[in-house]
Amino acid sequence: MEITKNTASPARRTEWSLSLLGGLKHRGAFEARERTVHVAAVGGADLDHTNATLPAGSTHLIKAALVGGAELAYPEGVCAEVDAFSLFGGVDLTVPAGTTVEVSGFSLIGGRYRSQAGEPGGAVVRVRAYSLVGGVKVRQSQ
Repeated sequence: MEITKNTASPARRTEWSLSLLGGLKHRGAFEARERTVHVAAVGGADLDHTNATLPAGSTHLIKAALVGGAELAYPEGVCAEVDAFSLFGGVDLTVPAGTTVEVSGFSLIGGRYRSQAGEPGGAVVRVRAYSLVGGVKVRQSQ
């Protein structure tokens, strides 16, 4: 059972997704919100922002799941913040070259990248990830 609220009104700043079993997936052209909150017992978040209509300023993802990670892709020049808690699962990021990625948090089992070189004054993606099993993986888009 999954409940996803996402209205077309540009005034709505937060998208809520609550799920017992199932994840949140956005790919292709969609209207991203300033803040996306995904809470699930089992299910991750798969958000590809490369073709999305983005709000002014940064985007913020908050994800909490017992089992399930986050797979995220960002276009050039985007600033984002990611807060993630997973009992089993990690965060997989794809960012364009020149984007700075700052990672903080805690992983009992699993690694994380501290940062990825960017350009001074360029886009910054901040990730705070907390998991018992799982880590953070950062890749540059081709």
